[in-house]
Amino acid sequence: DSETKSEQNDVDRHNKPRLRRSLIISAFIEKYSHLVQVINAPVPSNCDLVGLYSSVHDVGMIQFLVNSWSKWKAMGPNWDSDCCQPGWKGNTPPPLVPCHAAFRRDGIERVSSNVMGAFGYYCTDSLTPIVESLVTELQEDASIICEAVNLALLRNSVVYAATTHPGHHSNFDNFGGYCYLNNAALCATLMQKRLDDTAGNRRVAIIDIDYHCGNGTASIFYRVPDVFFTSIHCDPEIEYPFNAGYEDQIGEGAGKGTTLHVPLAPGATWEDYKPALEKAMNAIMEFDVGGLVVSMGLDTYEGDSVSVRKGGFKLRGNDYVELGKTMGRYMKDSFIPTVFVQEGGYKMDVVGEAAADVLGGFSEGTMKG
Repeated sequence: DSETKSEQNDVDRHNKPRLRRSLIISAFIEKYSHLVQVINAPVPSNCDLVGLYSSVHDVGMIQFLVNSWSKWKAMGPNWDSDCCQPGWKGNTPPPLVPCHAAFRRDGIERVSSNVMGAFGYYCTDSLTPIVESLVTELQEDASIICEAVNLALLRNSVVYAATTHPGHHSNFDNFGGYCYLNNAALCATLMQKRLDDTAGNRRVAIIDIDYHCGNGTASIFYRVPDVFFTSIHCDPEIEYPFNAGYEDQIGEGAGKGTTLHVPLAPGATWEDYKPALEKAMNAIMEFDVGGLVVSMGLDTYEGDSVSVRKGGFKLRGNDYVELGKTMGRYMKDSFIPTVFVQEGGYKMDVVGEAAADVLGGFSEGTMKG
């Protein structure tokens, strides 16, 4: 209900994924109703998150996400205050936040049956909350991704997947950074399955344009030869997620050469960003793909509350139209079925318009003449 959604929008002072989704959909309708068709993806009552995401995630981690709220709720009413969202004043049980970290590189450690211990085993930070509506929202997001892939390939078109939660910081068996399940990775694997069924070119590319490196997506496909991943992001020596997103990380084994990181210095403007985007798009076109996934983060906007804490980029206004146009121009002669998947973006007064402008610009860029 509206009261519960309002409470959950206030779980974190920066991250308001439900509000972001609503603002983006409204902006598409207001600015580009002549270009877009809004379709609600059906959510099966038996939507199987384990079955869908097991191709890109550890089954144990998925099952943790599915069962964690019921386990946490059962521990009440005297919940461990260390694992309660600080300052929570809602009417539902407090959101669960990580409070215990595991030695993930130590083989002696294993997943605890206690939900608080398991949370620390799978989660990489102390911010990403488990809330009552999470499983339902993840099922909705999965259905949106499935429908987006179907439409993009069936119609040879561009589709925006308006998911609630981002996913690009989730790797095979870890999640964090406000991400739970990696929707871009699921999108790419579903594209490949559909392309296999139609005897199409199964090579797929993912371009991540979030301010933060899509480290989870990079990790999932780091040794995969037929998925090209490229990310344009702030220098990982300065900004989250740190430790990944360096230029010399190009893939390993069979996947060597299929990863391209393009880190930029804090304060990057459109003049700095455009050559990086062209470098990434040129590499994608050289890879010769049958499908494209765009991890669309909008925290590159000047003044974004999450990004400015360590640096921030300075894209603004019409830059997002130009960003979309720049990408779309590569599709003029031979269109590639494309799915935009929502990632981050925390400047709520502009996030909707920025998203709409990227898609509007992309559409304009693909037009011939």
